[in-house]
Amino acid sequence: MNKITQPLLLSLKPYYADLVFEGRKKAELRRRIASGIEGRDVFIYVSSPVKQLRGGFRVGEVWRGSPEEVWNEVSELAGVDKRGFDKYYEGREIAYALQITEVWEYENPVDLNRLRKRFPNFAVPQSWRYVKPEEYRSFQKMKRPNRLASRIAG
Repeated sequence: MNKITQPLLLSLKPYYADLVFEGRKKAELRRRIASGIEGRDVFIYVSSPVKQLRGGFRVGEVWRGSPEEVWNEVSELAGVDKRGFDKYYEGREIAYALQITEVWEYENPVDLNRLRKRFPNFAVPQSWRYVKPEEYRSFQKMKRPNRLASRIAG
């Protein structure tokens, strides 16, 4: 595993994480992101007050452009209204959106205390970070398809 294929760990607010796992959010908005991430696994850490590693998704297409261009591509997929979108990208010239495909959810999400016991240097990302090889092996073992998302996609 190298930086070209290395999975990512994203922090999402509980509301947006719920939308992903319910199959109602199909694009994840980002102000910045690693390059060349199409086809990579992304693990979702749900931020406070939940504080859990809950599952993840595979990145399909990546949209990049002005906020207006990206809005035109993902307005029906992003789980936010135009006002929220504009506020998120205020002052930005470039916007990114990741297509969410192949969602999986852990049967038993892992809380932050357990993550830190298993990985003493576990760092919660402010936005995103690369997943370390030892984390990836552990995260992969817990993976299973999200039944709801699979029914929606199929």
